[in-house]
Amino acid sequence: PTANSQQPTANSQQPTANSQQPTANSQQIYTEAPTIGGTLLFLQKNIFNMKHLDRRDFLKTTSLALAGTALAAHKLPFDMGAYPTTNLGLQLWSVRDAMGIDAASTIVALGQMGYRKVEGYGYKEGKMFNVPIADYAKMLKDNGMSTPSCHHPVTSGDWDGKILSDSLKKALDDMASIGQSYVINPWMGDDERGRIAKMVEAFNAVGEYCRKAGMKFGYHNHDFEYTKRGPDGRLLIEWLLHETDPKLVTMEMDMYWVAFAKHNPIDWLKLYPGRWELCHVKDMADTDKRESIEVGDGTIDFSSIFKLSSTAGMKYYIIELEHYRTTSMEGAKKSRAGFINIR
Repeated sequence: PTANSQQPTANSQQPTANSQQPTANSQQIYTEAPTIGGTLLFLQKNIFNMKHLDRRDFLKTTSLALAGTALAAHKLPFDMGAYPTTNLGLQLWSVRDAMGIDAASTIVALGQMGYRKVEGYGYKEGKMFNVPIADYAKMLKDNGMSTPSCHHPVTSGDWDGKILSDSLKKALDDMASIGQSYVINPWMGDDERGRIAKMVEAFNAVGEYCRKAGMKFGYHNHDFEYTKRGPDGRLLIEWLLHETDPKLVTMEMDMYWVAFAKHNPIDWLKLYPGRWELCHVKDMADTDKRESIEVGDGTIDFSSIFKLSSTAGMKYYIIELEHYRTTSMEGAKKSRAGFINIR
């Protein structure tokens, strides 16, 4: 998620396509309760000063800040009505400043907040956050965390109509090697949007490759999929939902961007049941700009949306922050608490 989406210029029509048969069953699920009672004062208030500390001093300081806090590993029922929740995580783009300064120490701090899942981004030539991908996975495991999904772009250059590019196959193989369940395409550039027929073909091909590697391919939306149309007049999101194989391609609904495009996420969850195995939980500020804000402080009615989790087939709930009122780490902590408190 590195590019800004454009303000929609016209009202979008309500979806009219036939829905798919739901594939997910409802069940009672539990999620970890918050496991930190104190505040990460150093990390939250001095994030931009971390570059002046080496990793040993950083860990020492944060350890002192956490002294006396209860880090219980117990679980509590996540009771938000009738809908199930399986996994709560954080898209690491939310704390990109901290990850860029000291990824290892940031992972430690997120684990102490209670996060047990993260969604990665930025894979490049066998590395995540400038360390070999196997070391990245070990870093997470050492802190009681895992990475079920990662954002990685698929472009028109990755598919020639017959085979996938070697660089993409290498990335997919590396992600499978650390036990990921999903690889998510985070964005379509202007060129790809104008070639939507080729892109859905490419996405099916990537989905088949992921299936053979024990993963599933997914697509993460912004607002333009709900405002821009393909050559036949269908919205791009309709192209994605109609022309990709549900067995090979799932969707990661970014609820903020759906709402930003002036659509109701509930309508799409109902129309295409079973297609939304992941979501980005991102709230919208009650301002003229409608920027993103910490979960629970905005206008999106997550409680009503999540009551359709079983219908949607939703398995993973990934908090993401593009903007925040304090610091990225404080925002991540506040958003986790906001999610837990949704009723």
